[in-house]
Amino acid sequence: MIEVELKFKLPADSLPALEEYLATIGTARHLQNADTYYDTSTFDLLRQAVFVRVRNQQRLEFKFNAQAAPAHIHCTERVFSLTPEPRQAEEMNHLFSGFLPHWQGENTVHTALHQNGLIELAHIENRRAEYTCGNLTLCLDQVDSLGIFLEIETLCEEGGELALAVSRVQAFAADIKAQQVHIGYVELWLQKYHPYAYRKGKYQEEYALDIHPAR
Repeated sequence: MIEVELKFKLPADSLPALEEYLATIGTARHLQNADTYYDTSTFDLLRQAVFVRVRNQQRLEFKFNAQAAPAHIHCTERVFSLTPEPRQAEEMNHLFSGFLPHWQGENTVHTALHQNGLIELAHIENRRAEYTCGNLTLCLDQVDSLGIFLEIETLCEEGGELALAVSRVQAFAADIKAQQVHIGYVELWLQKYHPYAYRKGKYQEEYALDIHPAR
């Protein structure tokens, strides 16, 4: 499956009306995510628009765009246990080696990251209220040090009606007058706290959260 994910910045004064609307959809599922992103010291993954993170110290998430599309709209996601079974470990190592040719296969996630010199790129904390509306997942995110966002997700078959899925998401966002952000939380975090790494990434935009490089 391909995950279509669009993100929108919300001004604080729009929150009450949006929360009132979301309450009509149903009960929120509340989540707290702690994401640690990893890369090489020379940002080899970031340069290829590949995002590797450990979520909540429970699983490895590997996101990439197989078509190397210029827009940061959809991606393929693979998820692995931190201690994968042999076949899953083989799949994980094969995936990494496709982007890092000198990758050395290992049996666990943390050993693989350490042995291949991957280091922490960013750590992002996010408090999320998640709602389901038909085939859309609406996530109201309060991201530490970045602000409040609405993330809208949907899934479509690989090679399927991607354009239709994107238009559905954009139509919903237009109705609530949300401001689209064309980069993800990790790029926004890097833009603020690690501008050198941010400029190495494939996905960039002029949008800024009234932020300046950390001193």
